[in-house]
Amino acid sequence: MPDTNRRDGSLRWLMRQLHLSRGRAVAISLCAIVASLGAVVGPILFGVVTNVIVDGTMGAEGMDWRRLWTVLGVQAAIYVAVACLAFTQGQMLTIAVQRSVAGLRARIEDKVHRLPLRYFESNNRGVLVSKLTAHTDNAATVIAPVLVTVPTNVLTLFVVTVVLFVVSPLLATVALVAAPVSAAVSVVIARRARPFLETRWTTTAALTGHLEEELSTRRMLQAYNAEPIARRRFDALNEKLFGSTRSSQWAAGTLAPVLTAINAVVFLTLAVLGGLMVVDGTLSLGAAQVAVIFAQQLSSAVRELAGFVTKVQSGTVSAGKVREVLDELEDGASETGEVGPDQAGRHRRPPEIVFDDVAFAYEESMPVLGSVSFRMEPGTTTAIVGSTGAGKTTITNLLQGFYRPTGGSITIDGDDAVDLGPQRVRDGMAVVTQEPWLFTGTVRENIAYGMSDDDAVDRAVHDGHLDQIVATLPQGIDTVIGQESENLSAGEKQLVTVARAIAASPRILILDEATSAADPRTELLVQRALQRLRADTTTLLITHRMATAALADQIVVLEEGKIVESGTHDELISAGGVYARRCGVDSASRAE
Repeated sequence: MPDTNRRDGSLRWLMRQLHLSRGRAVAISLCAIVASLGAVVGPILFGVVTNVIVDGTMGAEGMDWRRLWTVLGVQAAIYVAVACLAFTQGQMLTIAVQRSVAGLRARIEDKVHRLPLRYFESNNRGVLVSKLTAHTDNAATVIAPVLVTVPTNVLTLFVVTVVLFVVSPLLATVALVAAPVSAAVSVVIARRARPFLETRWTTTAALTGHLEEELSTRRMLQAYNAEPIARRRFDALNEKLFGSTRSSQWAAGTLAPVLTAINAVVFLTLAVLGGLMVVDGTLSLGAAQVAVIFAQQLSSAVRELAGFVTKVQSGTVSAGKVREVLDELEDGASETGEVGPDQAGRHRRPPEIVFDDVAFAYEESMPVLGSVSFRMEPGTTTAIVGSTGAGKTTITNLLQGFYRPTGGSITIDGDDAVDLGPQRVRDGMAVVTQEPWLFTGTVRENIAYGMSDDDAVDRAVHDGHLDQIVATLPQGIDTVIGQESENLSAGEKQLVTVARAIAASPRILILDEATSAADPRTELLVQRALQRLRADTTTLLITHRMATAALADQIVVLEEGKIVESGTHDELISAGGVYARRCGVDSASRAE
């Protein structure tokens, strides 16, 4: 979590993300300054027009029509120029802001690929999605007011105050009384609103996560008739969001009525004093009109600045959330792009992989692996078997570079995996897990996954025994599928992931319970496809099925994070240890 200093510096950090050239910045500033000055000159000309009309009506010389039309023409030209400058400045600023926001999103996208797996496992998905989308957009709404609204309003306050004192020091003093009062009220209300804004955004993220979870597990919810439980969780989060939103908007909503009341008192006082001064002859009617208009501009500038305080509270909260992601420690990868040609094929294929005295703990007080050592010969298959929680999947996570060993080393053809970095370790590696993962796209796109070699995809379809399955789909290999699609069974989705691994032509293959959930026919197809693939790879196989493990060149038995025995199937059966007992139980259960 960010500390107070970092949170308070979120606005400064956000402004540093703005990519604005010096020329564009100067142009925007000049447009804003000239437009502000024009908005001040306009009311002065109103006073001149009023005085011309009064003098022409009450004077002996009659109406000076030429002067009147000249002043009106100048005034109209000023307002047209102000509108054009405001439009130009707005367009230039919008382009600059949106480019900066697009760049910020690109940085976030790049950062996501650099973050360690531990970060995603310890953070709610809804919270992450909110930080990467809603918070980014909300933070961007602060940039334009900071660059334009605040400077122009401050300039307006200064110029209007000077002109007011020139017109009438007494009326200027009355008009300025409201400024410090309004500012104090704005600061107090903004401080009260911030905690509610924090809660509002946090709860919104939690609600987003809950809805995503509901959508992804809707089958299980219906199967267990658990809709009431999900609804109660939703109602609790929804009520909390309602409360925080109501409180934040109530705090922010009290600002406008309070400022309106203060300004009403000021205008009433100005009207009475100005009228008395006009009657006494100490002030012209036009000057009194200018004073009232400027007092209104003064209050409007103060009100806009006060409103900006509330907006900046919300924006800085969001900027802080985005900054949390960008400031997270990365997983040590030096690159997230494609591996260069000098790195591809760095190791002979297939490579030798050695686990040397590897230890690991997700938390220091709870070690998962302790002194694990084994060697995977090039082109061989090593099966890891063991009870649930023995550390089998942790070994695959370490080999893929998702985590670093807390002790010992993993080498690939003699190079330490830590020194290679996750990106190079994963180059030439394919993984097939128990749960098939598909993204929304065609079958071809799911198999290719970034490849442009159509021949490799076609070979993978054939070698992965997908020919008949693809032929039955409406658009064949160009049929759109996805994680939740109903046009493929679970086993068929697994075959797609196997075809993806075949198309990648990996040097290292990781099979993590790849066939445990498949039906017998699909399991046979998967086994045939993988057998062909394993011939050219160094394969790490995680399985509960002893019949599958028996096909491996080497079997490592893992219990409570330590290797209790290893060898070939025949050697371990002859030894009569844990593996032999497991095979006996497995055989007995199959016989029954």
